[in-house]
This record gives sequence, C-alpha cells and structure tokens, in this order.
Amino acid sequence: MTNLLRSYFCAVSVIAVALAACDDGLPTVKRALEMAGDNRPELEKVLEHYRQDPADSLKYRAAEYLIRYMPYHTSYPAKPYYAYCDALDSLFSSATEGDELLEKTNAIAAGFGRQLKLSYDIRVIGADYLIWNIDYSFGLWRTLNYLRHLRFEEFCEYVLPYKCAEKQPLDTWKRDWRDYGRGELDHISQIRDYKYNARRAAEAVNFQFQDSVKMRRVKDAKLIEVLRLNTLAKQPYGDCRDRSRFGLLNCRSKGIPVAFDFTPNWPDRSGGHYWNIVLATKRRNVDYEPFRSYPGSYHYTDNGLAKVFRETYAPHPLLLEALEREGSLPASLSYLFMQDVTGEYGRTVDISVPLFRERLRTKYAYLAVFDNSKWVPVDIGRIRRNRASFASVGRDILYLVVGFRDGETVPMSEPFIVDSRGDISYPRADTTRLGSIRLDRKFPAFTHIYSIRKYLQRGRIQAADNPDFRGAKTVAEFPEWNLLAGETAPSDTLPYRYWRLMSSSEKSTDFAELYFYEKGTGQRITGTLLSSGAAVRNPNYDTPGHISDNDPITYFAVQDSTRWVGFDFGKPVSLETIAYIRRGDGNTICPGDEYELHYWQDGGWKLHDRKKAERIYVDFDSVPLGGLYYVKGISRGEQNRTFLYENGEVVWY
Repeated sequence: MTNLLRSYFCAVSVIAVALAACDDGLPTVKRALEMAGDNRPELEKVLEHYRQDPADSLKYRAAEYLIRYMPYHTSYPAKPYYAYCDALDSLFSSATEGDELLEKTNAIAAGFGRQLKLSYDIRVIGADYLIWNIDYSFGLWRTLNYLRHLRFEEFCEYVLPYKCAEKQPLDTWKRDWRDYGRGELDHISQIRDYKYNARRAAEAVNFQFQDSVKMRRVKDAKLIEVLRLNTLAKQPYGDCRDRSRFGLLNCRSKGIPVAFDFTPNWPDRSGGHYWNIVLATKRRNVDYEPFRSYPGSYHYTDNGLAKVFRETYAPHPLLLEALEREGSLPASLSYLFMQDVTGEYGRTVDISVPLFRERLRTKYAYLAVFDNSKWVPVDIGRIRRNRASFASVGRDILYLVVGFRDGETVPMSEPFIVDSRGDISYPRADTTRLGSIRLDRKFPAFTHIYSIRKYLQRGRIQAADNPDFRGAKTVAEFPEWNLLAGETAPSDTLPYRYWRLMSSSEKSTDFAELYFYEKGTGQRITGTLLSSGAAVRNPNYDTPGHISDNDPITYFAVQDSTRWVGFDFGKPVSLETIAYIRRGDGNTICPGDEYELHYWQDGGWKLHDRKKAERIYVDFDSVPLGGLYYVKGISRGEQNRTFLYENGEVVWY
C-alpha cells in the first residue's frame, strides 16, 4: 500500500468508525449532518434552497444523495494542490529529460507532500459551491443529447457528483475544463447516428490525444496523483490508471457519461488493471483504455476477470459495513467508492463456500486470487452458518476464501476452482498416490508471445569441418509452429567441430538461447562463439552473444545466410540433442536454473522439492497427485504460477 493510499485509508477509517459509533444503520442525510460539525449550516442551506419550490424536488433528491455519502470523501486544498500542478507543468514543458527529469519530478512531489493535507468534504464544502454544482449538472443532463438516455439514478453517479476522482479539489472543474480538448465533439451532431451517441462523444474527445499524450511506466516515479487535466496531458510517467484517469476527467468535464472500471488483481498473474467505460446510448456499455484503444475496439477481450468494480460516488455498502465494524480492510479492497459490475464483463456465478471449522471469528470473508506469490482479496462476502457467499464470480478461475486480521490474510477454506460451467471443484493432493511432474515453463505463455509469432518460426542447424562452413550440412530443422522452446536430435550423428544456427528462409527468426548435448554422455557442452560478422542494426537483436548469455530475455535474430551464429567446439563432436529457447518472456525452464515445486496442504504451501534444471524442462518425482501446485523460479524472475497436472499436462491457473 502506498503512503498516499495509506493516509487516505486512515482518514476514511477514522470517520467510518466515528459514524459507526453514532448509528449502526446505512448512510443517511441525518448521519451526514451530524458529522459535518461546524459546517452543518452550509449543508442545511443547500437542502433548504431546494425545499422551497416543488419544481426543484428532483434537485432536492440530488442534494440529499450528495450529502448522504459525503462523509466518506476527502479532498486536497485547491491552492497548494494547483501550485503543485503548476510546478509540474513548468518542468514537463522544459527541455529536461531522462534521469534529471525523474529526479526533479520526485523532488517537486516530495516538497509539496507536506502541504497537501486531506480534508473531509463534509466539513469544508460550501453551500454556494454545492448549489452551483447541482444546477450546472442538471443543465448538462437536460441539454446534452448524449445524456438523454440516463435515468435519474445513473445521472446521480455519472454526471451529478462534484468530483469524479477521490481527493480532487473542490472547484468548478466541470466548467473550467469544458472547452479543453473537445476534439470533434461539437461537429459530430450533424450526423444522425452520432447526435445522441455517448460512445461516439467519448471517442471524439479522446482521439485527438492519441499521439500527444505519452505516458510510460517508470518504477521509481513518486508522483502525488495528478488530477488536473492539462497537467495530466503533459505527464510523462504513468500507467493504465493514469491514462484512464485522464480519460475520465476529460469526458466528465464535457458531461459525457464515462466511468472508471478496474479489477483489483488479474486471476492468473500479478497486478490489477484500470480502464474506462462509456454508458452507451443504444447497445452494451463499451470499455476501453485511453491511448491504447478507442471506445468499441478490442480491450483484453480474452482475459479472465475474477471481479470488476466501477468507481462511484456512493460507497460499497458491504465494504463500508465491514470497515465500520472491524476497523480495517485489505489493501486491495481499501477503496470504498465502487460497485460490483463483474456481470457486465462475462459469465459469472453466485457461489457459497464451506469454511474451516476453526477459523477467524468474523462476519466477513474475502474472495482471493493468487497473484504470483500470495493470495490477494478481490471481493467481500458475508458468512452465514459457516459458509461464505459471493455474488457474480468470474468463471474458470482459482480462488481461496480468506479472513483479514491485523493486516494479514488468513485462509478460511480450501483452494477451489470455479470452472467454465460454474461448477466448483477442490484439488487435493493425495499423499498415498505419487507420480512425476514435468515442467517446461514456470508461467503460462500469454498473447504477447503469439503477437510476434512471425519471428518465432522454424530455424535450422548446420554442421561443418571448417569455420567458413563451406559444404555445410543441414542436420536439424526446427518446427514452424513451435513458438516457445524445444529440442531435436540431429539427423547426422557424425562428429563435426563447427555448428551454427540459421534461419530457414529469408525471414528473420529470433532465438534467446541455444544448447548442445553430447552424444554418449548426454552432458551439455559449450564452445567458442562464432558469427557471420554482419553489421549491427540494433543491439537488441543483433548481438551474437545473446544466444549463449544464459539470459532468456535477450535474443539474436538469424536471417538467411547473412546473419547466423555458431560455435567452435575445439574438436569434432557428435551431438545427441540440440535444444533452443525462442524469444519470449523469460519463463521457459532454463538449464542451470533452480526451481521449487510446492503443493497445497493443511492450509498452506508445502515445499516438495528444489531442483536444478539440466534441460529445457525439469522433472519432479514422487509428487502427491491430484493437488494444486505452485512452481517457483529461484534463479531469476518474479513470474511464478499455480497449476493442476492432469493426464500429463500442466493446466495453469
């Protein structure tokens, strides 16, 4: 949990516990007014303003909505926050770049951090500002063509709120940014199909920034979140969250009904993801990630999703209840203002899971997925009769029910799989039934590997008795569609001193590592590196040493007869096997690396064995079968994964 998230969470926790002490019911206007303290007259003035005229009855309901959920919201003070943004603007507009830019960016954030103290909205918001926001928002709803499909309840979430990002300063951002970055928005209404089209409106205002906004992920960037639109457009550092925050601020300032959706953690890897969704006028809601896709294009369509939430103004009722009663939440679910929308994204099922008899004494359970090293809560459910219930759970995913106490998660069930039909199964290791497991990877291969498939096909090995490879003989051909790694026996078992790797055609083929195993001994042998000596076009793929540097991330591109790499073994050698790892993600089993195999038993992972790989696979023997397993690379990398082993095949989860 970041320091900023921690400070926000602590602030909300304090007020939530205070509210719990006042009343055990749901959020109400009465409770909110009690929490307003000296600012209560300002809120009462707003209610009284709209109570006078029956024509304002809907605005009165809108005012109640904002006030009811206001106690949980916090904001930065506007003056120092915009001074912070001004300082970043100046830096990002300068010629500063590289490490110096990053260092100065972090220095600005550190310098302003002491000035940016969060305030509870309920205790500082003014009546005039709230009335202006309500009137302005109703004006948008009643005049903008692409808002006419919204019901009042939707208007309250996607147009009415005086903020669309938590901690956003209390100011007139809707009006101030209305004319910034409108793109083609003012022109599309000439076309009938676009005039009332919220999806097309979102596309119109985002497309113009497709090439100008350049955000890249930098691990060491320590920015305080930027919530001013023109500064965010210049920000050089950022990820999917920052890009989607920009898309949200840009669209909401024009009244376009766009929301901020996210998954707390992918079910089959580490980390979460953030994106935007537009409440479409005619068809289903459309999700997209600004500057990476446009509304209606492909956006992680093939990826499983355990849970998806949408940021909202109203808090999640069960998370709020748990926070008020127990005082803390898991970091992955510590953002209160969201609602579950998993059902909009795929096939789901409601589940009820039996819990251990001996477990934490709590009314709340958390549904967790495995990232790469630990279980991460992604949903909350109630416990009744020693069963935990969760609604709209994603399918074909591995889960575990956990409790939360003193900042730690504690298993409360056995791991289970919700399969593609919605049925639940519990893998259990049988210590009376033993077998062997062969692994050729420690992590599943994902779509980014297939996207470069044209560089991962075929290849051949030639052998010769001279370093110029005159009269060389082709002794092995690699398969066209083996995109990851493999091994083959040479067709000629005669000994040769010189061996080289070439492409099978004029097309380039990328290889990360090449291994040779001697006939008779089966031992891996190495030689002196040879290459064609072709000019270096790009060191990323034209460095011959990459083929034997024991790093599966680096690679060398062989191409026709002009770019090859080979080895002089010092004497003629006869080979039993030639193995290769193609360009990829670095998760193929690498000879010389160490790996651990764990299986789940008695509420935790149990180490079965630790082995050094000799080939591009590793075998573990005497393994209890039927269980849930976890392979961990010791020598390199952070991507490790859980799996089942069925009929001699690894099934990743």
